[in-house]
Amino acid sequence: MSDSPNYSFYKHPRFSANHLAEYLCTNDAGQRARIMRAAKFPKKFPVIAYQRIMPHFRDFLHAGNDDCAYFDKIRARLEADAKKEIGTTKSELLRCVKAIDAFIITYSNGKLANHKFSSGHADVAFKLSGVSINCRLNPPIIQTDKDGALHSGGCVMFTASGAQSRKNIEDRTKFVAAIVHWTLENVKNNIRPSPKLCLSFDVFGGAVVRAPTAYSRLRDKMEASCLEIASGWARIEPPDDYDGPAWR
Repeated sequence: MSDSPNYSFYKHPRFSANHLAEYLCTNDAGQRARIMRAAKFPKKFPVIAYQRIMPHFRDFLHAGNDDCAYFDKIRARLEADAKKEIGTTKSELLRCVKAIDAFIITYSNGKLANHKFSSGHADVAFKLSGVSINCRLNPPIIQTDKDGALHSGGCVMFTASGAQSRKNIEDRTKFVAAIVHWTLENVKNNIRPSPKLCLSFDVFGGAVVRAPTAYSRLRDKMEASCLEIASGWARIEPPDDYDGPAWR
């Protein structure tokens, strides 16, 4: 085993909101096992996509000034840096430039100017039928309504751009927004979440998807899926190139 393994391991059932959304999008046993394997034995990646631009997206949403000229200098700097680089670094910088242009379109379509985004990100979780469900809000939302009551929400960023990575994207964004809403209902902070503040921000899809207000059937489906995940977790074995911690 190398000093820096490529894989890690979760002994107990643990799904991200994105994993659960993927799981809900298929009834194929092989595909569901693949999703569980990816969640149980997550692989580390040497370069995290869009890491150069994601903090700027959060800062823009938090500032709430609705002026997309904010990105002009950032785009120019990324383009200048890309001219000095080669290979994967150059490609990643150019992807970030494309992401800026896509983000601006999606922001304009999403009617988000009156939303009060917090700074930074927040990780929230709750346990559903034996599975820990984890959401990264990027960023969270805390907003006061016209009657003075506080409501919570949060934004999950989707940066999928290719055909394969965007498979079932409409359903996945809807499911993730609904998962954010349910997760926040279980956060003990005395702030009631609002479905309209629980968002999936599909950067390259030009759409901001809000959690549904009618969700009882969807939650039943999520609960049944988590029961299935919890019961099958111990049977999931690692991929052939697994080099992480002992898992048995």
